[in-house]
Amino acid sequence: MTVDFAKKVFLADAIVCALTFAGCVFATQTIAADTGLGTGIVTAAGWICLGAAGIWAWLGTRAQPPVLICWLAIFLNIDWIIASIVVFELEYATLTAYGRVLILAQAAGVLGFVVLQIMGVRAIGRQRLATA
Repeated sequence: MTVDFAKKVFLADAIVCALTFAGCVFATQTIAADTGLGTGIVTAAGWICLGAAGIWAWLGTRAQPPVLICWLAIFLNIDWIIASIVVFELEYATLTAYGRVLILAQAAGVLGFVVLQIMGVRAIGRQRLATA
């Protein structure tokens, strides 16, 4: 993996987060009804994703993304996965079948981003060592 690919992964994550923000904040009632989640959880998820989109977009547009901030972003994604599992467990009885699939699918997607981002941070570190 190259640093450029790592930056593209951060940008892709930013786009997904921005789309999630838009859906959760501007279609709260529809998403809540379709998933069985409360509107508060849906709205909170959207606003969290807006902040995350900013971080990931910033990392994806740096010539040399700061490794420590990259690790912070990765840990935030891991936190999102954990929160998704907690919401899945706590809200299981009220979730629709679509809601259950959606929560698990997005957690799996975020895990995919985590794996690619870890590979990217390692590539950034290797490049910095090679040029030092």
